[in-house]
Amino acid sequence: MPYSTTAYQLLVSAPSDLPQEDIRAAFDAVARWNVLYGRQQGATVVPTHWSQHSAAEHGTRPQESLNKQLVEDADVVIALLWHRLGSPTGEAESGTVEEIEEASAHGAYVRVLRCIRAIPPGDLDADQASRLDAFLDEIRPNSLILEYEDAVALRERVDTILTTAVTALRTRAEAQAEATAEPENHATERRASPQGTEVWPRIERSEAVKTDSKGRLKTENRWQLVLSNTGDEPARRVRYRLEAEGPNDDLPVQTDDSGELEVLAPHTDAAYMLF
Repeated sequence: MPYSTTAYQLLVSAPSDLPQEDIRAAFDAVARWNVLYGRQQGATVVPTHWSQHSAAEHGTRPQESLNKQLVEDADVVIALLWHRLGSPTGEAESGTVEEIEEASAHGAYVRVLRCIRAIPPGDLDADQASRLDAFLDEIRPNSLILEYEDAVALRERVDTILTTAVTALRTRAEAQAEATAEPENHATERRASPQGTEVWPRIERSEAVKTDSKGRLKTENRWQLVLSNTGDEPARRVRYRLEAEGPNDDLPVQTDDSGELEVLAPHTDAAYMLF
């Protein structure tokens, strides 16, 4: 039966080194999410990627053309990185970096995922790897960067991102609509007020494959507390405290300093390692 839906445009952003199977896995995850959750969420996510959804254009800087065609209208951007950052665009370190920055400036929901599958020795570029690490270090204070090893793990990551993104975007839209709605009694005028700060906690788990001293592969589970400011204003002096609900509850071991975060920008996350 037909149902009402809100369409959200998703941009999958990635340098050229990312395998096409990862792009397909992201698109497959979106299709699956639409079928399983679209009706109950009242949402449809429309995935895009420059290789399939951009048109040729002459007389404009290539990345600027992609920005106008895909980035400016994107509600959600998922950036996938592996071992290359990409080529400079004249405005940013790479096309993916410029897309992340442009999308963030337009208020899009941006998330960064890094592939940790083995890199073929002949494909490794030391300069590209160094630039990528430097970029990730730069954004890490304000971005929870999660890892994936294969297409299966990537689909799981995308599935979680879509649910969180649609919820956050819908909440923002409802708040904006409520703030700007006309009062029933036109004799009085209600001033529209900003959404303010909305800081919400969540727990996220990630996996990393490591090699021990004997060359054996081991999977390490990492649990992080993520504080997300879904509001339209910066949250200041943000702190958190872990408390047990009962005398027999075992809290995870906190390894990060939980000192005060001076500013948490709108629509950004701060992550703290738990154990």
